[in-house]
Amino acid sequence: MDRVVLTGGTGFIGSWLVDELISHEIEVVVLVRNLASARKKLQSDSKYIQFVEYYSQQYQEMRIEKKKVDVFYHLAWEGVSTELKNESELQLENIRFSMEMLELANEIGAKRFVATGTVAEYAFSENIMDINGRQTPNDMYGAAKTAVHYMLETQARLLKIPFNWAVVPSTFGEGRRDNNIITYTITSLLRGEKPSYGYLLQMWDFLHVKEVVRALWLIGEKGAADKTYGIGSGVFKPLKDYIIQIRDIINPELPLGIGDIPSLSDKAFSSCVSIYDITKDTGFVPKISFEEGIRRTIPYYKAMIDA
Repeated sequence: MDRVVLTGGTGFIGSWLVDELISHEIEVVVLVRNLASARKKLQSDSKYIQFVEYYSQQYQEMRIEKKKVDVFYHLAWEGVSTELKNESELQLENIRFSMEMLELANEIGAKRFVATGTVAEYAFSENIMDINGRQTPNDMYGAAKTAVHYMLETQARLLKIPFNWAVVPSTFGEGRRDNNIITYTITSLLRGEKPSYGYLLQMWDFLHVKEVVRALWLIGEKGAADKTYGIGSGVFKPLKDYIIQIRDIINPELPLGIGDIPSLSDKAFSSCVSIYDITKDTGFVPKISFEEGIRRTIPYYKAMIDA
């Protein structure tokens, strides 16, 4: 790859992906809503990055110039936080915007369109998720991702643009700010507080964000056309094992409230995907273990707490 276009570049995963692509000397055109804010968040001084503001004159000219674009990465998605996941209108707007970005990719002659899905599409899976099987979302966010997957796939086929859907795992790392279980656990323990959970018996997979974006780069670089890829570590453990490991890294003497919160279901739904296809097609094999990723992440949250 020499040149890509990217949406969602100022988000958690998107900002890491920009850095990953730049590290491979790939020119990245980042579509942004607020130019000033984007310049503060990303490496605006890099010769490999260009910012284009949505609906600006530059954006309109971009639709005409048809300069070489190897991959169009679409990561932008509003309403991922818990309090917004069931806002139907917001999730419908995400679908509309995603389809508009595919049309833009077609207009500028992009050679491939890569969009990101989520394990939330398979929320009621009790085993390793079959990413080519029936999705079972439990909120409007997962349902919207499921819907847009098939809409993009169908439209890409009609437009004859090679398409990849990348199912992103539970991702952690420096820069993630929402109150997911990893953030909650680390920040609670660093403050000396006891975090509370259910029984955490479900099998789970976590992957450091650096590995997630390396996988996305490899999909754009080497992925087979019109294929869905699961991204993950390939290592599955009960969720409680990860939480205990985090506690032991911070301070093994600290208490954990595993089992403090009643279970909502008798079943333990899992969040694990096979990485067989992405490894076979692109050579992706995770290099950063969960322990190493957590050790990299803890100082980020410690600095936030101490600030």
